[in-house]
Amino acid sequence: MRSDVRPAVGLRGLLRLRGSLGLRDEPPGVRPGAAAEAAPLPLVPEWRRVASIVIVILLAGTAGLAFDGVFTLGALIPVVAVAAIVPGAVSYALARILPLWASLAVNLLAWLVAVSATLFRAQALAGFLPSPASARAALLGVRDSAKALLTTILPAEGDGRTIVLAHFLVWAAAVAGAELALRTRAVVLPAAPAVPVLAAAVVLGVSGPGSQLPTPAVLVGLALALALVRAARAARTFVAGVPLLTGLVLIAVAAGPVLPFAAEPYDVRRLVSQPPSRPLAGVSPLDQVSAWLQNPYRQLFTVRSTTEANWRLAVLDRFDGVTWTSSAGYLPTGGRVPGEGSAGSLDVVEQQFTLQKLAGPWLPAADRPQQVSFTARTADQSTGTARTADQATDTASTTDPTNSDTATTNSVNSTRPATDSTTGLMADPATGMLASAATVTAREGITYRVISGIRRYSAAELREAVPAADQAALALPNGPDGRTPPQRARLATIARKATAGATSPMQQAVRLASYLRKHADYDVNSPPGHSYRSIQFFLTEAKKGTTEQFAASYALLARSLGLPSRVVIGFGPGKAEGGGVRQVLAGDVLAWAEVEFKGIGWVPFYPTPARSHAGESGDVAEGVSKQRQEVEQEISGEHADPAATPPSHRPTPQPSPRQTGHGTATTWLPIAGAVAGGLLGGYLLAVTVLPPLRRRRRHRTGDPRARVAGAWRQTVLRLRAAGVPASSRVLTAREVATLGVTALGADANEPLTGLADLANLTRFGDAPVDQTAADTAWRHYASVELLVRRKVALPRRLAHRLAPGSLLR
Repeated sequence: MRSDVRPAVGLRGLLRLRGSLGLRDEPPGVRPGAAAEAAPLPLVPEWRRVASIVIVILLAGTAGLAFDGVFTLGALIPVVAVAAIVPGAVSYALARILPLWASLAVNLLAWLVAVSATLFRAQALAGFLPSPASARAALLGVRDSAKALLTTILPAEGDGRTIVLAHFLVWAAAVAGAELALRTRAVVLPAAPAVPVLAAAVVLGVSGPGSQLPTPAVLVGLALALALVRAARAARTFVAGVPLLTGLVLIAVAAGPVLPFAAEPYDVRRLVSQPPSRPLAGVSPLDQVSAWLQNPYRQLFTVRSTTEANWRLAVLDRFDGVTWTSSAGYLPTGGRVPGEGSAGSLDVVEQQFTLQKLAGPWLPAADRPQQVSFTARTADQSTGTARTADQATDTASTTDPTNSDTATTNSVNSTRPATDSTTGLMADPATGMLASAATVTAREGITYRVISGIRRYSAAELREAVPAADQAALALPNGPDGRTPPQRARLATIARKATAGATSPMQQAVRLASYLRKHADYDVNSPPGHSYRSIQFFLTEAKKGTTEQFAASYALLARSLGLPSRVVIGFGPGKAEGGGVRQVLAGDVLAWAEVEFKGIGWVPFYPTPARSHAGESGDVAEGVSKQRQEVEQEISGEHADPAATPPSHRPTPQPSPRQTGHGTATTWLPIAGAVAGGLLGGYLLAVTVLPPLRRRRRHRTGDPRARVAGAWRQTVLRLRAAGVPASSRVLTAREVATLGVTALGADANEPLTGLADLANLTRFGDAPVDQTAADTAWRHYASVELLVRRKVALPRRLAHRLAPGSLLR
């Protein structure tokens, strides 16, 4: 830039000359000469302070609501509301009367009061004042809750020990954002503390039922609104920019679901060692079948449901040659039970159970549970005192089902998994089994609700089903001495005979159940046992037994045919008592088997014959629905050929993408949309963030000459937004100032002329430039900025701001 004339006087001489001519560098109301002092920042209008605090509170609250994948919204909303609003209000009230360190100390004390009064009232003094116990519980919760949440089925129940983490993070983000907004001139920086809260919510809740995809878009919109509030010179500017921000947020929300990572985000739980499987010790339900049948009128539980179903209690998938046990690994849950992931038609059934004399930790429910929640409190039978499940004693014994008055103690595994402190509710993600482990023994009076999705099978999907490749469910172990039991060969022979003529694996499974129902009789007085020896005796000699022998025989025979199988213990629908309530007795106990098929999951089969054939003819199964009987009869009767041998288990051919018309030819559309949306979002973010950061760097650089040059550069950019063809390569600083005065009016004469003189002096003068001159230059820039905002319409300013050139200036 060439100058009109090289100054012959020093900087201080130039300032004195301007003062003698009546020109003022100080803003109105500042005494002359004050510019030479370290003047404080101009006061921020009150509306801007209030608006900034409100947006900071919304930022912290929105980031906290991203924990909807970790906790239920009902438990999360009040916690987030308190953690976002209270610190914002405290910081606003103290910003002008206390230094930063004192405000932070008061906020810390306020946090302890808040968590003591809301999350840890039992440990607090007078129910709300912090105590050493409540402070310790809060700090331990913040430290340990992340690990607990990564090993819990989400959403977790919002008890204080886990949800305190969300409370702490939101509170910290609100404090940091409020202090930055009230004590600095930063435009976007007060929005930054909400980002770690969002990151923590996404990491912890990626496997939960909530969706964090809209949350980043809302946070970006709020951050842009905060920038507009803090950078706008008038309230009308903020109001005019709201429609643009709304449009950007809507675009981000619409583009979120088509992003490549949206369909299957990375789950950090893959990096966390899950707790080992810890089966609940005690009497196996399969071992209790005979005892239940000997006391058939013992009341175990009632269930209120509009649908008649079998109530599943436990799944046993491991056989050691003597007994069936479960390999289930239970995890605490806040109510959600993960599904199997198989497609198919489901009948949604709601149930409400009230336990009576049912022993053990298991909780009955229709298969497969999706949601479960406790709705009542237990009653201490010895004292009559009502209490929640977690308050029940942890040393309760397992009750012998044969005796309604006495109880025999059966040792409980001391290393059972940690449970939820509020209900003790646990679930096995693999099988969907439910347990209440806080009490070890299911107490009388516990009431809980379950929502289940009962699988409805059709003959079409079962007809060509292929067994799953599950080696654990095919295991037929050797005896305790390591030798092959002689009964295994005999069982394989019986299985082949029972399924002779079957042309598909599903026909094998159906015919095997039918063979057992016709081959043996149901006898409640038969001795218990389901070892190799017991099953061989049942099939070849006794030919009568309880539902225990029928289900165990089916599982072993199915495994010998290559069908992965397991045993399930439960109860029949029970006796209707009116009002949708059914009374389930010990005599309603029922065991059945399940076979796993690829793409379908575990399909139940009922080998136990009906106890009474009155009015019936032919093969009648215990516990099977009429619709299922029709499906099995259709499959069993298809293409029967006694001379045929079962075919090899071939996978069902899947249609190729070209055949279905849904191949890769159309997958580029969402990818292209995601890429375009990402580029657009990145560009908008760049033109929004980079210019303020560049201006901030020019303003805060340490060299006074560089600060003056930066102020002049920013002024030239603002004049271009006003339509002034300002070019430092063609025009002198004085010429640029003259054009600016013409465009902006006489009010621009003083700041533009003064800044032009300082720019010339800085570039061509030999006198030293101090920070006072740099501060004066930036005040001149602020005056020009205000005039540009007043004179130039908002659409024109936005167009200039969004132009690609703004990234390079």
